[in-house]
Amino acid sequence: MAPIAVGDSIPDGTLAYFDEQDQLQNASIHSLASGKKVVIFSAPGAFTPTCRYA
Repeated sequence: MAPIAVGDSIPDGTLAYFDEQDQLQNASIHSLASGKKVVIFSAPGAFTPTCRYA
């Protein structure tokens, strides 16, 4: 898969989060970002193949 560049549309996916009542909720990326400009930040998980310095 090619990297996402500035101005690209990102593939849809599902994000999970806990709400105020500690209930697991799901939301699609497209529903959250529809009509908005967003910045996506990511960091590799510790002790995964992507993380070399953990």
